[in-house]
Amino acid sequence: MSDSVQTAPDDAALAQHDAFRRKRDLSVRGPQGSLALVASAWVSEPTTVEGVPGTWSASPAGDGLQVSADASDGIVVDGRVVDGAAIVYAHDSMTPSSVRFDDRRTAFAVGPDFHGRFALQVWDADAAEERGFEGIETFPYDAAWVKHGTFEAVDGGVGFEYAKSRGGSLRQGVSPGRIRFEHEGAEVELLALPDGDSLQIVFADATTGDETYDVGRFLFVKPKHDGTVVLDFNRAIVPPCAMSDLFNCPLPPAGNRLAIAIRAGERRPRFAQA
Repeated sequence: MSDSVQTAPDDAALAQHDAFRRKRDLSVRGPQGSLALVASAWVSEPTTVEGVPGTWSASPAGDGLQVSADASDGIVVDGRVVDGAAIVYAHDSMTPSSVRFDDRRTAFAVGPDFHGRFALQVWDADAAEERGFEGIETFPYDAAWVKHGTFEAVDGGVGFEYAKSRGGSLRQGVSPGRIRFEHEGAEVELLALPDGDSLQIVFADATTGDETYDVGRFLFVKPKHDGTVVLDFNRAIVPPCAMSDLFNCPLPPAGNRLAIAIRAGERRPRFAQA
């Protein structure tokens, strides 16, 4: 296809895309959506966290955090007011804990990191409105950017290096295989990170830093058992670090930096002028 020519969608595809956009908007605006992250504090010794009560430390068993507080602080962990000490189990554990400070602010623990530390992430349900969030700019839906490709699993995976948006040393990633699709007669190959039952493609293209967010974009796909995969670039999204610089997002690895211009999906978030 030519980058300047769009393919008209059928009514069903457009309706599905509109539903996706509505769900996406509600998600980023939600009480624990990307816009709501207001604090992320890695805890290695007993400490306070700006903006919330309590003293936070590593849990004795190393499976999350421990908070010490009086009942007057109003911290609720897993439905109970903390009066003394309570364990906050990590968000990805078998029994993740929820934390509530008041009608606006909630939290959970994430980790561990390379040093065995856990972090308290604090969310403010009113942050999106207070920051003047107006929505996410997107390209018009283009059916030509719904690509039908293949996923080739590789024994042991395909190793690659990638950086993170907040800097630091390069990370080592392993893609379970290679994703390929065709564009204008040429084969495009991508690597991905596992994400639950999906694969997360972190990519940049010729629009990155100009027409779209300068860190890159994400696309989530689910290969089928027969190795086919649909890459709907109309569902390419900006990473969470576009909403809050407290997120540390993966950057596109070298092989996922494409020379083609993918004018589909999200472009960048829009905020009211201060």
